[in-house]
Amino acid sequence: MLQLHGVEYAFGMGGFQPLPYYDALARQDKVRHILIRDEKHGAFSADGYARIKNRPAVADATLGPGATNLVSGAAESFGASVPLILITGEVNSLIAGRAATQESDQFGMLKPTTKMSIRVDRIERVPELVRRAFNVATAGRPGPVLIDMTEDVFHGHHEFADDDLFADPASCVLGARRMGGDPALIERAAEVISKATKPVMIVGGGIHLSQAYDELESFVAQSGIPVAYTISGKGAIADTDPLAIGLCGRFSRFANDLIKEADVVLVVGSKLGEIATARWTLIQPHTTVIQVDVDPTELGKVYRTSIGIASDARLALADMRRALPPRSQMAARAGEQQRRVDQARRTWSVTAEVSYTSAETPVHMARLLRELSTVLPADAIIVADGGFAAHWSALLYDTKQAGRTYVANRGHAAIGYGLPGSIGVKLAAPSRTVVALCGDNGFAMSLAEIETAKRAGTAVVVCVVNNSTLGYVKALQHSLYQDRFISVDFLPVDYGAAARAFGCYGEKVESPEQLGPALARALEAGIPAVLDVTITRDPAKMLPGIDARSAAPKPAPAPVGGGPKAASD
Repeated sequence: MLQLHGVEYAFGMGGFQPLPYYDALARQDKVRHILIRDEKHGAFSADGYARIKNRPAVADATLGPGATNLVSGAAESFGASVPLILITGEVNSLIAGRAATQESDQFGMLKPTTKMSIRVDRIERVPELVRRAFNVATAGRPGPVLIDMTEDVFHGHHEFADDDLFADPASCVLGARRMGGDPALIERAAEVISKATKPVMIVGGGIHLSQAYDELESFVAQSGIPVAYTISGKGAIADTDPLAIGLCGRFSRFANDLIKEADVVLVVGSKLGEIATARWTLIQPHTTVIQVDVDPTELGKVYRTSIGIASDARLALADMRRALPPRSQMAARAGEQQRRVDQARRTWSVTAEVSYTSAETPVHMARLLRELSTVLPADAIIVADGGFAAHWSALLYDTKQAGRTYVANRGHAAIGYGLPGSIGVKLAAPSRTVVALCGDNGFAMSLAEIETAKRAGTAVVVCVVNNSTLGYVKALQHSLYQDRFISVDFLPVDYGAAARAFGCYGEKVESPEQLGPALARALEAGIPAVLDVTITRDPAKMLPGIDARSAAPKPAPAPVGGGPKAASD
């Protein structure tokens, strides 16, 4: 059934319950199994693969601690709407509840972090329930689905009729079934957008899931609307596009200023969560909000929405573009918008250039990201680990083309994603350069997977931004408690040497002039490579801006938004 659904890779670690599944994998060559060092990392690798391929990958685990190790990985894919199939072994149904070895309520523990959890306790139902798992994982808002299979099913025998073994091709990839928006709402949205004076777009990860890059580009070209993106939406539009205004939310180049001044904000494929909205302070009460999301429950969830369109992002953007007046009728506004964007970009660039070209030692994060932007090809993929690495890179790394050129695990933002996520990404895109950007503790959490990367033949490059501390936490302790620190600092570790111990390439980088040559050597190594880059240990310089949680420790109330004449749709 996995073969019929087009599965190419499964990631996991075996045990007694799934041994027949592993034996079946050994007797075929369509599904390649990647032995992982930790089941959580298997889910992270599958997640990275699925984001690039836009189709489900499989993460598997045995009973008990193997299954419960999947929870963090499942939570990431659930929050980020990434389709996974999680396969777990379960206790034999004949002895369930008798304190069998490693027995726990793994089904219950995984249920809140999956789109659906399916218990398979009859072997005859395996084909039916696998089909359901793929259908649920890829339909509507995607997500992970658990197939929890009892030992007696895994070790059972059954002769299936040929007619039992089939797959629906539409369940194998995202986008095979697309739902368009209500034409009346599309027309209303186009009318509001055409009459706006300072409209701005916010795009999120839904653009990637819908692969709506061409439609977004065409819509922006016709409407002349500036586009901001969330961390999950980075890459939806190239940073080199004249109307791209960069990251919005907790940290921003200049997008936040333009959004706050906007009279209309068009939101496509974003949940408008805490980080994307700087704790729900970004969109102002006077602003009319138009929101497009494939999940109707996201419409108006936080902000009062004037027009809420339940639709696939690609279809909605294409339909709205057709409903807009010709570009010539919006040319004056588009010209003024472009002038505002250009002025804001020039002002920001003057300030940012000092950091981008910094010669300070330890290495400034902005200098590292400038070097990466300069050295990497346009189709390279950055995989940013949770927290510190993601916020810096989402803000300052420049994408050169639209598409999945940037992956950040913002669904749950667990640190430790960068290396295993990059393994999945590289398997999905073997011809493209893949660079993982990890904090030192995030890399330490998944260090052993560098051996997995070598064994799997994935020549990823890992840049470890090493400040020997939990950088994000230390920066917050600095802001909130006036440099009263506890449980944030580590002893110095040479992660380049650790990589060499695993048979990979490793190098330590301590000054900015070493960055370019070191990156070139790592990219040419032909095996997994780790660059241990020493960055600042000053907690006042560890974040690219002020975290809203430091400025306002208590959650701000959700703004009303929607504009003075907004109606609820």
